[in-house]
Amino acid sequence: MKRDLQVSHHQSRTDKPAASDFPGLLQAAMDSLDSQIALIDGAGVIHYVNKSWCDFGKENGMPSGYTWIGSNYLAVCRAAGNRGDCDGRQVYAGIKSVLESDAPCFQYEYPCHSPNEQRWFMMRIAPVLEAENRYIISHNVITGRKLAEQRIERLNEKLSLLAVTDKLTGLANRMKLDEALESEITRAHRYRKKLSLVLLDVDHFKEVNDKFGHSAGDAVLVRIAEILRANVRATDVVGRWGGEEFLLILPECDVVAASRMAEKLRLIVERHSFVFVGKRTCSFGVATYQSGQDCTALLCLADSALYRAKNSGRNRVEIAADIKPYANTSDRTNKLASLNQAVKQ
Repeated sequence: MKRDLQVSHHQSRTDKPAASDFPGLLQAAMDSLDSQIALIDGAGVIHYVNKSWCDFGKENGMPSGYTWIGSNYLAVCRAAGNRGDCDGRQVYAGIKSVLESDAPCFQYEYPCHSPNEQRWFMMRIAPVLEAENRYIISHNVITGRKLAEQRIERLNEKLSLLAVTDKLTGLANRMKLDEALESEITRAHRYRKKLSLVLLDVDHFKEVNDKFGHSAGDAVLVRIAEILRANVRATDVVGRWGGEEFLLILPECDVVAASRMAEKLRLIVERHSFVFVGKRTCSFGVATYQSGQDCTALLCLADSALYRAKNSGRNRVEIAADIKPYANTSDRTNKLASLNQAVKQ
């Protein structure tokens, strides 16, 4: 065994290159890398660059034969930052932190797009081990990773949207409506803001499905969704509550304004002729938030108003009776009558 170790040691010594060959081999190795490599001193002056560094410079407008050795890389980054380049400013600060021993290393991702393609790089600087006042800078292509991250981000955004969107109508779904209503009630309570709901239902919708088929029924729902979307404010939330029911969440909207909107929508639907089906109508229930109510209480008010509209002949707008705690039924009835009159004006 001792003999084997001696032979192995002899072979390892004879296989090693001579010390004089090492700088040439190191340069060849550095030039074979795709990464752009530069060696700088503590003042930021470049002492060495590899072939990839030079080639990248030529590809991006540097004159052929440009001498990098002796250029101050730190000064270039500082100048870029002074011209308003955010990346240059951050890279300058990061490199300086390493040169002044405030950080062990620094890395930074940045875009460097060409007219023909999108490109991203990772810049990194670290001290050269066992070499005083020398630092290695590398720029590595990370375009593949960044493009993959962008694709994943777009897919996540799409999935997030699908999770809160009704597949048929493209409106907010029940989950999104629940979230939005809870948020708006919290805001209305905290800041004493107005908030109203409009709950509507397509009249005799089962008749549409039974007579014309479910495809025709779906088409009616899609068209009503389009009407709602086109006739509400940007701040309103419109969604499909379930089946043939839709819910409108109207921030900063009192009972009169909400009822007027409901009446406007009722007339638009009534006058519209649906493909294959002809004329259809909707019934509407309106409720306004009162301090202390939760989502369930407010929705129950809107639902009870809708129920009254359905039982009172359909194709009408009804306002929730419990607008505020009145002493007797007569007061409540008078208040509703005055509100209905205000809506018609």
